[in-house]
Amino acid sequence: MTIQAPSAANQLALTLEQFIGKAEAFLQNHYTVGSDRADIKKILKAIADLRLDIDSEQLEQEFELQQEKKDLLKDYYDSSWF
Repeated sequence: MTIQAPSAANQLALTLEQFIGKAEAFLQNHYTVGSDRADIKKILKAIADLRLDIDSEQLEQEFELQQEKKDLLKDYYDSSWF
């Protein structure tokens, strides 16, 4: 068994889970006691960090690779003589 690096899609899911936890905490605090300037700055920083943490280029490459594989398999089965 080999150890593989997590895919960009798995990393995206983990990053989103972490952000959602921060967002839920912000909303719970906001609806309970309200938000002050520090709370708003904190969630805006979390949003900015989310954008930086997501590797959209890697996600795009993985998606394109999967699409190419699907297209090749489709072409193979379409051209096969059964």
